[in-house]
Amino acid sequence: MIPKIRSGITGLDELTGGLPENTMTLVYGPPKTGKSILCYQFLRQAMEDDDLCMYLMTDYDLTQLEQQMMAFNWFIHDYILNKRLYVIDTASGSIGAMKPETENMSISFPQNPTDIASKVIQQLQYVHQQAQRFRSVLDSATTLFAFNSPILIIRVLKAYTLRIKMAGGTGIITYTEGSAEPQIETMLKATADNIVYLGEDELVIEAMTGLKHIKASYQINDNGLVMG
Repeated sequence: MIPKIRSGITGLDELTGGLPENTMTLVYGPPKTGKSILCYQFLRQAMEDDDLCMYLMTDYDLTQLEQQMMAFNWFIHDYILNKRLYVIDTASGSIGAMKPETENMSISFPQNPTDIASKVIQQLQYVHQQAQRFRSVLDSATTLFAFNSPILIIRVLKAYTLRIKMAGGTGIITYTEGSAEPQIETMLKATADNIVYLGEDELVIEAMTGLKHIKASYQINDNGLVMG
């Protein structure tokens, strides 16, 4: 039996039993299909299960993450204060908005993957001291491809995935389909253990440890992304 953790997606856990523990899942698809919302739900589930979460954000800062989650009545303020959420914010770095760094809040830059990797290693040390299992989110890899050599980012994502899994993490990486050349997208998929395609109204599990190909419709409502 493959150990699973709850994804937080209504209906998805019923179909799959959850995400395989200690694996990396790539969630990709066209723009505006709910990939970030899926990440918010994964984070909300981390809070409910009292898991630590390391969250690397490239398109929004921590304040925006809080606001976007509050739109669904999901509140993460105490979770941050209690140092259960570890954030690497490259969105602020990209516009030069430097904020004070803390143990669980780091600023980096999307055009500097070496610095991002350094911040990941630093935060993993804090996380690993507290828990043998945790969750991780990278939302999204698309921005990293936009600022850097695609081959370099593939190498960075391979190293990122390896470090997360070695530390006991179960992670999600998002990516917007068509943002890189087809051969790069093929290489990106090869970095993940599980592959989930989020279309306009259909979620497709293209690959997942211990499961066959699954398709199901979904919608986005006040409860987030809901299957069925």
